[in-house]
Amino acid sequence: MERYLYFTNPNDTGAPNATQELAMYPTSSMLAFNAKSATTTEILIFPRDGVDGASSAANDNIVITHADLDHKNVMSSLVSIINAEKNNNPFVVVADKEKGIFNITGVTACAITSAD
Repeated sequence: MERYLYFTNPNDTGAPNATQELAMYPTSSMLAFNAKSATTTEILIFPRDGVDGASSAANDNIVITHADLDHKNVMSSLVSIINAEKNNNPFVVVADKEKGIFNITGVTACAITSAD
């Protein structure tokens, strides 16, 4: 059973209700992690529309906001979440701003961009 990673970042005070405020991806779609700025790490994801993501513009991405220069912690935590023992709960919350749940220490928000 494949594991899925869940992200939300509603732009208002309610539940996610607009495009690119909520996403869930299979871990097999993760392509790479990279530092985007001093306080953000980008997750490149094979696009949901299935079109080959040969360039970063063609991929979906999640930008995670975190403590200053904390990229290594974020990347290490993401790898741990992805490789954790599979159990009967294949749904893992990484960042849920609506509920205030961030399963990586120091993470405070995320931004979701879909190529489709």
